[in-house]
Amino acid sequence: MNMDYKDMGSDEKHGLYHHPIPPHTSPSTSHISPLMNRAHNRLPPAPDHNTSRTLHVYLDGLTQRHMTIADADKTHPLYTVDQNSGGIFSSTPHITVNQPHTANNPTPAVVGTATFHNMKRSIELDVHGQPISMDSEGIYTRSYGFMSPAFGQRLWWECEGIWGADLVLANARKEWIAKFDSSLFSWSKLGKLYIANGAISGVALDEIVVGGCAFLQHERRRRSRSSAGGGAASGGAY
Repeated sequence: MNMDYKDMGSDEKHGLYHHPIPPHTSPSTSHISPLMNRAHNRLPPAPDHNTSRTLHVYLDGLTQRHMTIADADKTHPLYTVDQNSGGIFSSTPHITVNQPHTANNPTPAVVGTATFHNMKRSIELDVHGQPISMDSEGIYTRSYGFMSPAFGQRLWWECEGIWGADLVLANARKEWIAKFDSSLFSWSKLGKLYIANGAISGVALDEIVVGGCAFLQHERRRRSRSSAGGGAASGGAY
């Protein structure tokens, strides 16, 4: 994959809150996924390209254990992602999200990590040192909820689409915050990550990306196990 990555501008550097979170009313205390009951709940609408921001997610290398997340112009790398298969005695996180190496950023820093727990059906995130626990809503659901420090309310990542390869991040009012559309027939591109409010940046964007990459890889591994014979018995566990 040949991508003309350029140096990031000052407004694209991580850790800055230009307009970190969209306005919302009082934080939700609900612990029930707003998307679980599809028969009665309206799903989040399609991305509004006039107000949303589009990030492009690419696979790097033959092993496909590395990803690059580029900005809307497909040339500016915003994040690099390393995947680790892990093991029973491994202390290395399964997902590590980094700032990319650029002329303005010669020493990339870790943005966040994710570790999968097969017994607890949870995903433990660390975003700039802030621990976040994403917990399965049930053994037969593809929904993980968590209390978001950046957005000040409970949010849910959930699978969507005919193959369950698309993801959506929404709040208790069924307002979508981010949406991942998978590129099912591309070898080098995983898909597009839409951010509902294009002004979201800094720690809030980092939290979306770390959580989204974690849930995306968690579900890819689950589908791989199912296709290999694991079936539905694997449930929401890693």
